[in-house]
Amino acid sequence: MALGMFNTTTPIGEIAEEEEFGVEAQGDDLESLLFNLMDEFLYLNDVEFLVPRRIEVSVDERHFHAEALCVGERFSRDTHETGIAVKAVTYHMMEIKRVDGGYRVRMVFDT
Repeated sequence: MALGMFNTTTPIGEIAEEEEFGVEAQGDDLESLLFNLMDEFLYLNDVEFLVPRRIEVSVDERHFHAEALCVGERFSRDTHETGIAVKAVTYHMMEIKRVDGGYRVRMVFDT
């Protein structure tokens, strides 16, 4: 989900694995946890210009807590292609389904 969001802003295939960074979020249910996690990713991109190429997410469903370890680099207009800017995450049409030990997620972003 997060890599898809970042791939709209710049092709993640061109992102180098130069820097490790983490993202953490808490929620009251799975929907708010997903929203908050994606919002944290967006904040790091907007403020720190960090773009992940690889993300490993662990979710504590019991406490609605998530941690993500990311590897990527800082976006630079000099070296990266600019795509569509994601301005915000939304709850609009959000859907989370359990599938084969994981999740299938649908989420709409404001661009």
